[in-house]
Amino acid sequence: MNDSLILATAVRITRPVLFLFAVVLFLKGHNAPGGGFIAGLVTAVAVLLGLFVHGHGNRKTGRPTFLYVVAAGLGLALLTALAPTLLGWPFFTHSFGFINLPLLGSIELASAALFDLGVYVVVVGNVVTVLYALTERR
Repeated sequence: MNDSLILATAVRITRPVLFLFAVVLFLKGHNAPGGGFIAGLVTAVAVLLGLFVHGHGNRKTGRPTFLYVVAAGLGLALLTALAPTLLGWPFFTHSFGFINLPLLGSIELASAALFDLGVYVVVVGNVVTVLYALTERR
């Protein structure tokens, strides 16, 4: 645990900005560079900043919890890739549609977003698991 008031204050301000930036990167990634991988890295950095400030002692869950997160992300990505095959289409066939929402207008829903979400979850779980293990005191 770090008792630095400056670090704790900086992390308290920085983490929400990083989470918001990760959301922007994730949503922007379908039409421009970005997406699940880089958004996952930014989210993992935000999670690890909390680890630097609060230390390992305040964690209620252990490292294996993030391994379940990795497994869930892999499952989502695999299901997204295999679903078209089960419907008789080629592997990784992409589909999309539009819905109209009040105040927001027309929003595109794409199956690639589900795959990117799986990649995002795998990256967050993997990076946090590895860096948590590297910083753990034995």
